[in-house]
Amino acid sequence: MKRFLSISILLTAFLLITSCMKENCGCDEKMVSYPPVLFQYEYYNYAWGFRHHGFMIDAHGNVNGFSQPENWVSPDSMGFISKSDLEHNLALCDTVSTTVSDLEVQTNYRRIESIRGGKIFDHGQFMADAGTGVLSAWYWNKRIGKYESVFLMSNGDIFKENSHPDVKAMVDWLKRIGEKTDRFYWFDGK
Repeated sequence: MKRFLSISILLTAFLLITSCMKENCGCDEKMVSYPPVLFQYEYYNYAWGFRHHGFMIDAHGNVNGFSQPENWVSPDSMGFISKSDLEHNLALCDTVSTTVSDLEVQTNYRRIESIRGGKIFDHGQFMADAGTGVLSAWYWNKRIGKYESVFLMSNGDIFKENSHPDVKAMVDWLKRIGEKTDRFYWFDGK
């Protein structure tokens, strides 16, 4: 009986200590496995000089802005990027514009896996010299062992869209977030 009581006390103490450590780290258990960046808006313009700016939403809901970052690492031709390169790009952000709630981040991120299967419609060149803004998400591709860029929509010079039914709501959400930053350009006319 003493042995059982001793083991129970030790187990309870261990559980209390580890739960306190988890609470003190300031992170959500579910967020630990999320990519360093969940959503991204990136704007490029090569007309009349080079422009590159946008924002990245991290696993904590911070909307991190970047403008003209040096040594930016783009995904490979198949849309894949390593964790270290994604973290490198996040480190190039120079401001936190706003934050979004954990619930919004988690709700939208849960849709990414199914959105990956949406067909991309290329509507071709839409404008000239306006630049192109691209909304996307990041998803861990276990088979490749890298993060995969999940295309949502582009606008400006090139108009493309993902056909998955959840994309419109996600794009509208990201546009509302983008409008709270100084790193967002989106042309809504079609």
